[in-house]
Amino acid sequence: MTPAASQPAGKERAWRYSRVGSIVASPDFYVGVPVGVACGLIPAFSLAAAAATQTVLLGVSAVAGALVALVLTAVTVLVAVITPTFAKMLDKTPSGLAGILRPYHWVMRISAASCGLGVISALAWPAMQAIGILRFVGTSIPIALLLWGLGGCLQIINLTGKTINQSRRIEQIDERSRALKTAQN
Repeated sequence: MTPAASQPAGKERAWRYSRVGSIVASPDFYVGVPVGVACGLIPAFSLAAAAATQTVLLGVSAVAGALVALVLTAVTVLVAVITPTFAKMLDKTPSGLAGILRPYHWVMRISAASCGLGVISALAWPAMQAIGILRFVGTSIPIALLLWGLGGCLQIINLTGKTINQSRRIEQIDERSRALKTAQN
C-alpha cells in the first residue's frame, strides 16, 4: 500500500492545497519540469545539438522575460478590475489580495529565474560545452523553469478570468441587495 493510499482522502486533499502541495502537485510543475529536464539530455548527449544550444538558451531567456511582462500585465488588469465590494470581501479572508496574487508572484519568480539562468548559461556555454554534465545542467534548468512558467501562465490566465467574473458577480449581487434595501425603505 502506498503512503497516499493509507492516508484519508481529507489529508491528501489538504496537502494538495497546502503551500508546497499547491506548487508541486500542479500540472505545470509535474509536467513542465520533467519535460524540461528531458530536453536537457539532448545537448548532453549530442554534440551537434550542443553547438546550437547557446542560441536556444538566449531564446529561452527572451521567452521567459516576455512571460514576466505578461504576468505583470495580468496582475495590473486584475487589480484594476477588482470592484470595491470584492475588495471588501477579500479583506475578510485570511490571505486577502495577497492570496489571490500568490500564483502570479510564483509564475513571475519562476520565469525571472529562467530568464536569468538562460542568460548565465548562454554566457557560460563556451566553457560548459566540453563537459556533458554541465551541458545537461546548463540547459535543463532554464528550460524546465521556462516550461513550468509557461504552464503556470496558462493557469493564471484562467484564474484571472475567473477572478474578474467573481468580482463582477459580487458587485451585481451587492447592487441588487442595495436596490432591495432602497425599495423596502
